[in-house]
Amino acid sequence: MQPPRRRKQLVTKTITVPANLQRACDDFNAGRFFESHEHIEEIWQYESGDLRDCYKGLIQIAAAFVHLSRANFFGTERLLRTALAYLAPYRAEGAMGFDIERIASAAEETYNQAVAAGDAGIASLDIEQRPFYEFDPVAIGRDALRWDAWGFDERGKPLEMEITIAE
Repeated sequence: MQPPRRRKQLVTKTITVPANLQRACDDFNAGRFFESHEHIEEIWQYESGDLRDCYKGLIQIAAAFVHLSRANFFGTERLLRTALAYLAPYRAEGAMGFDIERIASAAEETYNQAVAAGDAGIASLDIEQRPFYEFDPVAIGRDALRWDAWGFDERGKPLEMEITIAE
Protein backbone atom coordinates (compact mmCIF):
# COMPACT_ATOMS: atom_id res chain seq x y z
CA MET A 1 0.00 0.00 0.00
CA GLN A 2 1.30 3.44 -0.93
CA PRO A 3 1.60 6.06 1.80
CA PRO A 4 -1.11 8.72 1.66
CA ARG A 5 -0.28 11.73 -0.49
CA ARG A 6 0.63 14.88 1.32
CA ARG A 7 -2.00 17.53 0.69
CA LYS A 8 -0.74 20.60 -1.06
CA GLN A 9 -0.63 23.69 1.04
CA LEU A 10 -0.75 27.31 0.01
CA VAL A 11 2.58 29.02 0.55
CA THR A 12 3.33 32.71 0.23
CA LYS A 13 6.73 33.74 -1.06
CA THR A 14 8.46 36.79 -2.47
CA ILE A 15 9.86 36.74 -6.00
CA THR A 16 11.11 39.06 -8.70
CA VAL A 17 10.42 38.36 -12.35
CA PRO A 18 14.11 38.51 -13.39
CA ALA A 19 15.18 36.12 -10.60
CA ASN A 20 12.46 33.63 -11.53
CA LEU A 21 13.35 33.87 -15.20
CA GLN A 22 17.04 33.30 -14.38
CA ARG A 23 16.17 30.23 -12.27
CA ALA A 24 13.98 28.98 -15.13
CA CYS A 25 16.85 29.40 -17.60
CA ASP A 26 19.37 27.72 -15.29
CA ASP A 27 17.04 24.79 -14.65
CA PHE A 28 16.04 24.34 -18.30
CA ASN A 29 19.64 24.44 -19.49
CA ALA A 30 20.60 21.87 -16.82
CA GLY A 31 17.82 19.52 -17.95
CA ARG A 32 15.53 20.24 -14.98
CA PHE A 33 12.56 20.94 -17.22
CA PHE A 34 9.80 20.55 -14.65
CA GLU A 35 11.49 22.99 -12.28
CA SER A 36 12.01 25.46 -15.15
CA HIS A 37 8.34 25.27 -16.00
CA GLU A 38 7.41 25.95 -12.36
CA HIS A 39 9.52 29.14 -12.14
CA ILE A 40 7.91 30.64 -15.22
CA GLU A 41 4.46 29.49 -14.16
CA GLU A 42 4.80 31.51 -10.94
CA ILE A 43 5.04 34.63 -13.11
CA TRP A 44 2.52 33.50 -15.72
CA GLN A 45 -0.24 32.98 -13.17
CA TYR A 46 -0.10 36.68 -12.25
CA GLU A 47 0.56 38.18 -15.69
CA SER A 48 -2.66 39.45 -17.24
CA GLY A 49 -1.32 41.24 -20.30
CA ASP A 50 0.00 40.21 -23.68
CA LEU A 51 3.08 38.56 -22.18
CA ARG A 52 0.93 35.82 -20.73
CA ASP A 53 1.08 33.91 -24.03
CA CYS A 54 4.85 34.33 -24.29
CA TYR A 55 5.31 32.84 -20.83
CA LYS A 56 2.85 30.08 -21.72
CA GLY A 57 4.93 29.18 -24.77
CA LEU A 58 8.13 28.98 -22.71
CA ILE A 59 6.33 26.89 -20.08
CA GLN A 60 5.03 24.52 -22.73
CA ILE A 61 8.47 24.01 -24.26
CA ALA A 62 9.79 23.05 -20.83
CA ALA A 63 6.83 20.71 -20.30
CA ALA A 64 7.39 19.20 -23.76
CA PHE A 65 10.93 18.31 -22.73
CA VAL A 66 9.58 16.63 -19.59
CA HIS A 67 7.52 14.45 -21.94
CA LEU A 68 10.45 13.95 -24.32
CA SER A 69 12.65 12.81 -21.43
CA ARG A 70 9.97 10.17 -20.71
CA ALA A 71 9.75 9.20 -24.42
CA ASN A 72 6.11 10.33 -24.53
CA PHE A 73 5.53 11.19 -28.18
CA PHE A 74 2.00 12.52 -27.81
CA GLY A 75 2.84 14.93 -24.97
CA THR A 76 6.00 16.10 -26.72
CA GLU A 77 4.31 16.69 -30.07
CA ARG A 78 1.23 18.44 -28.66
CA LEU A 79 3.12 20.74 -26.30
CA LEU A 80 5.76 21.76 -28.84
CA ARG A 81 3.06 22.44 -31.43
CA THR A 82 1.04 24.63 -29.10
CA ALA A 83 4.15 26.32 -27.66
CA LEU A 84 5.18 27.40 -31.15
CA ALA A 85 1.73 28.89 -31.72
CA TYR A 86 1.92 30.83 -28.44
CA LEU A 87 5.40 32.13 -29.27
CA ALA A 88 4.67 33.10 -32.88
CA PRO A 89 3.76 36.76 -32.16
CA TYR A 90 7.01 37.28 -30.21
CA ARG A 91 9.45 35.72 -32.68
CA ALA A 92 10.31 38.88 -34.63
CA GLU A 93 11.06 41.23 -31.74
CA GLY A 94 11.52 38.93 -28.74
CA ALA A 95 10.13 39.62 -25.30
CA MET A 96 11.45 40.13 -21.79
CA GLY A 97 15.03 39.95 -23.02
CA PHE A 98 14.53 36.52 -24.64
CA ASP A 99 15.50 35.89 -28.24
CA ILE A 100 12.22 34.13 -28.95
CA GLU A 101 13.15 33.48 -32.58
CA ARG A 102 16.20 31.47 -31.51
CA ILE A 103 14.26 29.50 -28.89
CA ALA A 104 11.30 28.87 -31.21
CA SER A 105 13.56 27.79 -34.10
CA ALA A 106 15.29 25.23 -31.89
CA ALA A 107 11.93 24.03 -30.55
CA GLU A 108 10.65 23.78 -34.13
CA GLU A 109 13.62 21.62 -35.06
CA THR A 110 12.88 19.32 -32.12
CA TYR A 111 9.21 19.25 -33.11
CA ASN A 112 10.11 18.22 -36.69
CA GLN A 113 12.46 15.50 -35.41
CA ALA A 114 9.78 14.22 -33.03
CA VAL A 115 7.16 14.07 -35.78
CA ALA A 116 9.60 12.29 -38.09
CA ALA A 117 10.50 9.80 -35.34
CA GLY A 118 6.89 9.16 -34.37
CA ASP A 119 5.75 7.24 -31.34
CA ALA A 120 7.98 4.28 -32.11
CA GLY A 121 11.17 6.35 -32.46
CA ILE A 122 10.69 9.16 -29.94
CA ALA A 123 13.09 7.54 -27.44
CA SER A 124 15.92 7.89 -29.97
CA LEU A 125 15.82 11.70 -29.95
CA ASP A 126 18.80 13.38 -28.30
CA ILE A 127 17.41 15.52 -25.49
CA GLU A 128 20.66 17.49 -25.48
CA GLN A 129 19.60 18.95 -28.84
CA ARG A 130 17.25 21.47 -27.32
CA PRO A 131 16.75 25.21 -27.11
CA PHE A 132 18.99 27.19 -24.79
CA TYR A 133 17.09 29.49 -22.44
CA GLU A 134 18.71 32.82 -21.69
CA PHE A 135 17.56 36.40 -21.52
CA ASP A 136 19.27 39.77 -21.58
CA PRO A 137 18.92 41.26 -18.07
CA VAL A 138 19.53 44.76 -19.47
CA ALA A 139 16.70 44.46 -22.01
CA ILE A 140 14.19 43.11 -19.53
CA GLY A 141 13.39 46.52 -18.01
CA ARG A 142 12.80 48.05 -21.44
CA ASP A 143 10.67 45.08 -22.48
CA ALA A 144 8.73 45.25 -19.21
CA LEU A 145 7.70 48.79 -20.11
CA ARG A 146 6.92 47.88 -23.73
CA TRP A 147 4.70 44.98 -22.66
CA ASP A 148 3.35 46.61 -19.47
CA ALA A 149 4.57 43.53 -17.62
CA TRP A 150 3.47 42.41 -14.19
CA GLY A 151 6.17 42.73 -11.51
CA PHE A 152 7.78 45.99 -12.66
CA ASP A 153 7.34 49.64 -11.74
CA GLU A 154 6.63 52.50 -14.15
CA ARG A 155 10.37 52.86 -14.88
CA GLY A 156 10.82 49.17 -15.73
CA LYS A 157 12.51 48.34 -12.43
CA PRO A 158 11.67 44.87 -11.05
CA LEU A 159 9.57 44.81 -7.91
CA GLU A 160 9.58 42.24 -5.15
CA MET A 161 6.21 40.58 -5.53
CA GLU A 162 4.45 38.43 -2.99
CA ILE A 163 2.77 35.40 -4.55
CA THR A 164 0.82 32.47 -3.20
CA ILE A 165 1.40 29.00 -4.67
CA ALA A 166 0.39 25.46 -3.85
CA GLU A 167 3.25 23.25 -2.72
